[in-house]
Amino acid sequence: MTIRKAGKTDQPALGRIAEEAGLFPAEMLPDFMAPALSGNGELWLLSEEDHATVGFAFARPEEVADRVWNILALGVSENARGKGHACRLVAEMEQQLDARMIVIETTQLDDQAPARRLYARIGYQEEGRVRDFY
Repeated sequence: MTIRKAGKTDQPALGRIAEEAGLFPAEMLPDFMAPALSGNGELWLLSEEDHATVGFAFARPEEVADRVWNILALGVSENARGKGHACRLVAEMEQQLDARMIVIETTQLDDQAPARRLYARIGYQEEGRVRDFY
């Protein structure tokens, strides 16, 4: 397993994973990644297994907070789930970010229950719930 920064040429693979994971449509990815590719401080990481991209994570700094980052997307292809890619991506984010705090939002919907369990298992604590937000 290899974790590295994602680049423009990785967009097709990341788009497939985003759609497979139900995160967002692949055609939105170039706009999502544009700020990071221009060097504005956002971070996109990807996970590879046997030279194939199987997962990614995306974080953006919160604009008015001191060293607070938000991990806005974490996705792993279905055939690579359960192999530690999500945990490694989050751990690498934690190492690379100059963060005082990392925020990860999930919905209350049942389809995100596995994500909530993952974050709890790796030490993230639920700080609050906003009813009917999503």
